Amino acid sequence: MKPTQFARLPVLALALSIGAMASPAVAQEVWRIGEVAPLTGPAATVGTRLNKVAKMWAEDVNAKGGIAGRKIELMTCNDENRPEKAVACARDMIEKGAVIILGNALTASLRAIQPLVKDGPILLIPSPNVVPGADTYAFQVSPSDHHITEAIAAYLKANKIDKIGMVAATDASGEVGVASARKVFDAEKIELRLARIDLRATDATTQLARVAGSDIKVVYSSYTGGGAITVVKSFVNLGLKQPLVVSYGNISDAFVQLVKAVRPPRLLGTGVVGIVPEAMSDAGDRQRAQAFLEAYSKKYSERPDMINLLGKAAVDVAEAILKTPNPKDYAAVKKYLESAPIPSVHTQRFSSTSHVGLDASSVMILELKGESWVKADPVQ
Repeated sequence: MKPTQFARLPVLALALSIGAMASPAVAQEVWRIGEVAPLTGPAATVGTRLNKVAKMWAEDVNAKGGIAGRKIELMTCNDENRPEKAVACARDMIEKGAVIILGNALTASLRAIQPLVKDGPILLIPSPNVVPGADTYAFQVSPSDHHITEAIAAYLKANKIDKIGMVAATDASGEVGVASARKVFDAEKIELRLARIDLRATDATTQLARVAGSDIKVVYSSYTGGGAITVVKSFVNLGLKQPLVVSYGNISDAFVQLVKAVRPPRLLGTGVVGIVPEAMSDAGDRQRAQAFLEAYSKKYSERPDMINLLGKAAVDVAEAILKTPNPKDYAAVKKYLESAPIPSVHTQRFSSTSHVGLDASSVMILELKGESWVKADPVQ
């Protein structure tokens, strides 16, 4: 062997070594999906329920071999319902190459994250309280709070009711709810009697006494979590008899159990129709909603709720994105989402003028009967 051939051996060995290391790396390349969610604190009831669906989705996709040969790496960060923490979470995910961020957080955190994704990646929002602009890379998979309020107004009008009492939180989500209520109820000539309450309050007697007079036939509590329990307890303690409507975030078995001993005579709620699949007119949506409800129940040994359904809508859109030719081409993905209906528990229909996938037609007023939520009866 010539001396020059000996000289080439270390180079060849190094090349072979690098090739051996590179092949597994390519084979193990993953889709990094970020998730910002409050997993502790008063808002944990939202974050943990959305996180369950995200984990279920990632595990299911990975068990089937991934998408386009890549498995999903779910990067979950607990923002503790603190906007500054949410920003830190999102920045870290973007630096690590997340192609999609699941914004499984509350209003203030979602607003704080949005500027970070002005050029991508895609931000998916299950919350109804943040309506992203059509010029952004954020997409909302739930009906907006405005749509939900429109559904409440339609229920009131159908029952010939022209007044409503409302208790809203003083946080950012509460501000959204109040703005929607004032706009929608005013347009429908429905008188709004409003009181505000801090999320940390342990009694809502004063607020309810202000808005639930004898002339008020329906009372609406517009927020989720511990504050909603406070309103229900105070409602019963005051001996109020009119129907109490609670927010979509309370349509869950956990909430039902918490209010079991202090249940109002009639407890109503807002939710997407998918929570009652048999009421859905679209056969495909009905089948997908039923399949998800059954799969979730089997995995977690509990009935899925309203927030779980919206989490499912988010991961269905995420999966559709990962099946596009290049999920990292955010401009192309944006155009795709704006033009193609995305099948889910409710088919998502975004457009170049609206990044909200559902509207008021997807919302139903529900009523708790026994331990199940069904379509609400008329107000008597």
